[in-house]
Amino acid sequence: MKLYLVNTIGIRAYCSDLIESPGLVGLAYLISICGFQTTVKGIVANLLEKTHISINIEGDYHYVFRADLNYKVQIKKLPSGMCHAILFSKLALPGYSEEGGGNSFVVFTNHQTELLNLFYRHLDHKTDIPLHPSWAGWLWSVFEQNGWLTELTTLAGDYKGYLFDFEPSRLREMVADAIRQDLPAVTSCFRKGGIG
Repeated sequence: MKLYLVNTIGIRAYCSDLIESPGLVGLAYLISICGFQTTVKGIVANLLEKTHISINIEGDYHYVFRADLNYKVQIKKLPSGMCHAILFSKLALPGYSEEGGGNSFVVFTNHQTELLNLFYRHLDHKTDIPLHPSWAGWLWSVFEQNGWLTELTTLAGDYKGYLFDFEPSRLREMVADAIRQDLPAVTSCFRKGGIG
């Protein structure tokens, strides 16, 4: 694991993972910070108070800001006496709904083999449309084709992040059309001896 120097207003720690928005450079979706407890808490507090933090990645300084998102923060003291904090968008929590009932969610993973399963589970929590797990690949392509999927930018670490923002009524129509048209990627689960 590679660590990168992170600092703000004179306090320093280390960053192992950073994922941000691709369109609005510097808006954090996930950041992992480690160091002395007071410095880690100070950096997290500054980020949450909308003060920028800077990260030195391979000699280039990147400025990171809080996005207009609700964040989950987890801080743990390590056996070494150091502290580790992870701050990530609450959109990554299955079943989380923004105020006003948003149709967005985020998936983070460092194992691409888990990606479709995580995507399906989050989507299943977000909608009342009856879905089947075997549709995950088809649903992913539907999201890509409709511009409902955005790959987030990984600046540090092995994790990848994906933002999904969809229209439930349009998705319902597309599922209904796929069933009416007997699209094998969708209807094979209904056949005797079919998937699941």
